[in-house]
Amino acid sequence: MQTNPFQTILDELDEVKQLLYSIRKEPELELKKRFYSMRESASILKVDYQTIRSHILKGNIKAEKIGRFYRINHLDLMSALDDVKSLKYKR
Repeated sequence: MQTNPFQTILDELDEVKQLLYSIRKEPELELKKRFYSMRESASILKVDYQTIRSHILKGNIKAEKIGRFYRINHLDLMSALDDVKSLKYKR
């Protein structure tokens, strides 16, 4: 029975590929857990604090109210950014 001389290399390459894939997915998992305050969101989007507040109250940006403060999930903030841009050009 003849074995492939490159099989060990192929196995190691497959292992490296799996490691790279897991490393690439880690930041996405971290961002799903990340929440921002309204001020942090405003500085990320480079808009005024009141603009973020206005969009939250209108329902354009999904936010959770914890006590007296709103917290915005990173993914919701980025998806709202796309939605707000499209709303701006619908006028």
